[in-house]
Amino acid sequence: MTIQVIDIESMQKFSADEALHIMLHQSEGLVTRLLCLEAGQGVGPCVMTTRVLYLVLAGRGQLRVAGEQAELNAGSLVVVPAGVVRSLSTMERSRVLAVQVS
Repeated sequence: MTIQVIDIESMQKFSADEALHIMLHQSEGLVTRLLCLEAGQGVGPCVMTTRVLYLVLAGRGQLRVAGEQAELNAGSLVVVPAGVVRSLSTMERSRVLAVQVS
């Protein structure tokens, strides 16, 4: 096993046109992306075939999952089960770590 260190700060990028999904790591059973969103941008709605952990690194937003809604702030960690509709919207510039686990 080799340790892989990823400098998330140096990889962040933002676009006024759309939310950016930056691939950080991909291996069997694990996909990790950095979501960079400007205020008012969002992701979804979509249905994933894997569980997804969302960790808000910076910013503020709302996550909707299967009809429920949660307010998210920096430091919020959410686990979303596979097979349910989810969407994310932001109220301010945000960075979210999304980890798909199968």
